[in-house]
Amino acid sequence: MCMNFLLKTRKWLSLSLVTSVISITLQLYTVQALPIDNGFKLMLSETGVQVYKKDDAKGNTDYVTVVNLKKGTIRNLIGTEGTPNGTLKKKLAREFWQDAVTQNTSSLKVMVVVNASFFSTNDDPAGIAFGLKLGGRTISYGYAIGKEYPGQIRTFSFNPDQGIANIQSYAKETFDSTPEVVGGLDAVADKSALSYLPRTFVGVRDDDGNGTKETVIFYSSSYARQIDASNVLRGFGASATAMLDGGGSTFLIVKGNSLISTKRKVPHAIAVYAGK
Repeated sequence: MCMNFLLKTRKWLSLSLVTSVISITLQLYTVQALPIDNGFKLMLSETGVQVYKKDDAKGNTDYVTVVNLKKGTIRNLIGTEGTPNGTLKKKLAREFWQDAVTQNTSSLKVMVVVNASFFSTNDDPAGIAFGLKLGGRTISYGYAIGKEYPGQIRTFSFNPDQGIANIQSYAKETFDSTPEVVGGLDAVADKSALSYLPRTFVGVRDDDGNGTKETVIFYSSSYARQIDASNVLRGFGASATAMLDGGGSTFLIVKGNSLISTKRKVPHAIAVYAGK
């Protein structure tokens, strides 16, 4: 009887071990087999950062930057704070790239700089429309809160130390609990939604299935509708998306090369770094 018990126990342990291995294998496969939108080709791959591109028949190009915050880094970049409080001096895209390069270290190298916050285009220093916080310090809760796009304002928040990010409806509590916050709009908020214009969008994705989003996805295009941006981000697995500033503010620099250019100065950009 004792021998039978031992044999049954050994079979149960073996079956349990096999089941666990299968489960782990399936989980790893799920993490690795991430969706990539049809037609996009990998153009850059560094630690924690990939950049994809897709050319259409008319010569327009869409770009997608994917950042795993466990291995890569994103940082807010701003112009000099101005007067009145909550305003920022505007800078050219190339100046933001140079600022990002100064933060390089032996283990941290800037790969991408992209525009981000909506702002008052006619002012310099410029007010930030939907809020901005960096390094644990709130620059502005947003001059347009309660005045524009009711119910459609979103925040893209991230914690570089914890390697997590999120997109949620606008709430001041987000500014209190997260060190980095960028205000934006819901992907369906009408910013000439059906027109083909320069667009910058952001999405977040949970790759390891633990309930927190550790991957950030930026969409950049010089010729797209809002639905195009949303569809691409969904194709890359984003579970939540938000619209950042677009039109004449859109720019994208990759490894020092201006892939989408603008002459407009902006007060805020986001830098993407390979490594931690």
